[in-house]
Amino acid sequence: MAQTSDIAVYQKLTEIADELEEMAARGASLVGDAALVTAARNARGMATAVYKHIMAESEQRLDS
Repeated sequence: MAQTSDIAVYQKLTEIADELEEMAARGASLVGDAALVTAARNARGMATAVYKHIMAESEQRLDS
């Protein structure tokens, strides 16, 4: 099984967050909107964590 890179994970999470935000903007019900916005924030938060991990690894390689 092929491995997935951290950058691919970051890109997919960002894509998911964007799609969820677009769905919320198209006028879901109040409950649906809250669910979509919350899910988008969570996905974007995970993407940010992965991005910070990628950058930290990159900086460590430069320091070596």
